Amino acid sequence: MSRARWLLVGVSAGCGLLAGCGGDDGGGEAAATTVATTAATSTTSGASSSSEAPTTTAGFDGVLIEATVTGDNVQTASRRVRIDRGQKVRIRVQADRDEEVHVHGYDLSGDVAPGRPAVIDFTADAPGVFEVELEQAKLRLFELQVQ
Repeated sequence: MSRARWLLVGVSAGCGLLAGCGGDDGGGEAAATTVATTAATSTTSGASSSSEAPTTTAGFDGVLIEATVTGDNVQTASRRVRIDRGQKVRIRVQADRDEEVHVHGYDLSGDVAPGRPAVIDFTADAPGVFEVELEQAKLRLFELQVQ
């Protein structure tokens, strides 16, 4: 990754720390910036937005995608995350209720509860667009586009 891109990632992560304290924009499907160790972030609202959100965390070399659920509001850096086929993916979801996070198409799931995030690690080896949702609530968190 170029030095300029790393600088952009660092600045974006810093902005994400500040923006993460904001409230709902009244749109019902608010999407605010989520914070990772280093994250290329963009604030979006609506399910049709798309942006890349590659990031790394200590001990993990891949794409980290984070989402936080409060009530029916989902906060995530992007409603559609595009990644390359073969990349390692870590999905980390925090929620204010007991639920199951489900990655459709890959048929992967993890349990989430208040104070206990769901973490799902896998290699994105199947191309396509896959919904990630809270299963029982049928609440879409984001789409994973593998190309």
